[in-house]
Amino acid sequence: MNQILPSKYYLNHAYELFDFVAKQCESLLSDEHKNYLQGISALSEDARCLLIRCLARKPYFIKLSSLSYDEINDIGRAVDELQRNNYLRFATHDDWIKLSQLLTKPQLVKSLVDAPIKIKSSTKKAELVDHAQQYVSGKEAHLSSLLSSMVVKQRGDLIEYIFFLFFGDIRNRFQQFAMRDLGVMKTRKEAKNVARFEHIAEAQSAFELQKRRRDFSLNPSELKEQTADYLIGCNVIGHSAKETYDRLLLNVGNQLADSDAEKAITLWKMSDEPAATEKWVRESYTRFDRDDLHATLLKMREADLSPRIKVFIEDFYARKYQAKRTSIFTDMLREASNTIPLDEAFTNDVEDGVIAHYRQCGIDAYFTENKFWRVLFALTFWDLLFGPQQTQFSEFDRLPTQLKNNSFYTLQNEKIEQCLALFSSHSLSDKKTLLSRLTQRSAIHYGKPNGLFNWSPGLLDTIQLAITHDTAPALAMVLRRMAKHYANTKDGYPDLMVIENRQLRFEEIKAPGDVLRANQLVSINRLRSAGIKVNLTQIEWATNPEQTYAVVDIETTGGRKGGNAITEIAVVQVRAQEIVSEWSSLVNPQRHIPAHITRLTGIDNAMVASAPIFAEIADLLEQQLEGAIFVAHNVGFDYGFIKAAYESINRSFKKPKFCTVSNSRKSFPGLKSYSLGALTEHFDIDLVSHHRALSDAKATADLLRLIQETRQSQSIA
Repeated sequence: MNQILPSKYYLNHAYELFDFVAKQCESLLSDEHKNYLQGISALSEDARCLLIRCLARKPYFIKLSSLSYDEINDIGRAVDELQRNNYLRFATHDDWIKLSQLLTKPQLVKSLVDAPIKIKSSTKKAELVDHAQQYVSGKEAHLSSLLSSMVVKQRGDLIEYIFFLFFGDIRNRFQQFAMRDLGVMKTRKEAKNVARFEHIAEAQSAFELQKRRRDFSLNPSELKEQTADYLIGCNVIGHSAKETYDRLLLNVGNQLADSDAEKAITLWKMSDEPAATEKWVRESYTRFDRDDLHATLLKMREADLSPRIKVFIEDFYARKYQAKRTSIFTDMLREASNTIPLDEAFTNDVEDGVIAHYRQCGIDAYFTENKFWRVLFALTFWDLLFGPQQTQFSEFDRLPTQLKNNSFYTLQNEKIEQCLALFSSHSLSDKKTLLSRLTQRSAIHYGKPNGLFNWSPGLLDTIQLAITHDTAPALAMVLRRMAKHYANTKDGYPDLMVIENRQLRFEEIKAPGDVLRANQLVSINRLRSAGIKVNLTQIEWATNPEQTYAVVDIETTGGRKGGNAITEIAVVQVRAQEIVSEWSSLVNPQRHIPAHITRLTGIDNAMVASAPIFAEIADLLEQQLEGAIFVAHNVGFDYGFIKAAYESINRSFKKPKFCTVSNSRKSFPGLKSYSLGALTEHFDIDLVSHHRALSDAKATADLLRLIQETRQSQSIA
């Protein structure tokens, strides 16, 4: 149950954070940091409350007028106390450059009242900021009231570092305490909280690099040279600092690529990010000595590199130095074992379309992708990852510490192998024992945050199928690799698990225009090396004669979802361009039908008085739509109302959509109108009772068949 927070809840949160930092991170604090924290305890309660309120805010400047809190007795006195103790200060003319960037257009215009330029109403804000910084010093008398209305947090680096020690980054995440207490955010409470850094040099290295990355992201063009020089000369200490350093090298190199390719390459070479390696290799080949690069690549082919980089180097070397005409990604796609025709309505739901196709063919298929492997990994090693004996940096850190710093297998290899022992057995009893353990862990820990996956019903269904189909020994090999280097093995897994003729395989689905990414190729090879069958399936957009299209039309009490409801619904099923079924029902909207709607549809309040409400026909409607593409004339209208109706009874609704309006425009260009009435008249389609659901649905079904015939004739031509 969500809780109501006490009036000064944030003080307890601050004490919790400060107490942890003072005790667990004492060796990471300088005397200045310690004095800052000790000074807070000496403040009056009003001043402490106001300071924490200010520290929880992200803006650099805080308007005095916004400092209004019922639980603080005297705001003015609290501001004065914080100013005397060097926690807050009023803005001064020295802040003008930074402040000018945050002012509104009217404030900027007012600041330029004495400037020797003419300001037009059409002048853009960016131009006004430039003028303000050029012609205004901040010392002008008419700006004194503006500056005195703003306060600034003093010694910002000190408190930012203290927050950083707790949260691990420089984003102000203080509000997470309140979200936790309100029940909005679940946190990991079982493990013991420890400092995330071993010594102060490691913490300061990570802190400084995060600040550099933030500053660069705000102004990359102006800070690229300065940041590049810093990165080339800085001393990186610790895992956290190295991660930030590698990403920053990549980003700064990207910014420098056009103006200083040589320097960009220098930065990329220093980074362990796979994308940085790809960048410097490609740029070196384009701009510099290819013989030198050839020698470098030969050495890299023999080096111990990450799988993604290894794949890139082998592929690049083969194409550029061995005259191979296609990439290994293209080769793998060309070797796809299957091609499936799907309607373009599945453009955004390709995997769902393939699953529906397989099930129509009597083949079981399930969406798995990355979640299957993360769930199996987490439940297999749950006690080792999340048990009370484990440590964490804070309860807000969801991903286990040992996965973050890649020490899981190194520290717990014997226990990990014990967990995997049951996977290696082909014994039916051992399989049952394994499934029982996974099920038990799922039941005990259901809903707990873990940083690997989100809980949902039926989580173990596909895992149970995989284990019972005798793939457990192969699964163990994949899990072992994940334990050794989770960061490199957590994603890129195939989309589906398919069971055909009692044989299990995984399947990667690629629609037209999709490319095979490096992490996908690596993951596919990893599964195949473990003995798991993985196929690639290509999709071709086509009208599948076996696909069912559910042509839907609804009538409503009004044109907008909010405040209106369905009064009638009809579904006409089309398969192989033939109508195979019709279904319709009046619906009690549980609200008044306006007179103008009755005049339009012919449906009045008396007609729907004894009709079922939507909840009573929801199952019947779902049966009509199951496995079908949702078709309607202006599909967003009908789909939106039906989705909202299902959500009102706490049921989700998701179907692939096909719009006969947009597709008529493509198939029959140049018509004056694409309304249903105009199209039925143009194509001589029967429309007996326009604005009654079944009549409109049948007409739309005829229109759908015309569209499909046109598409087929165009594809043949």
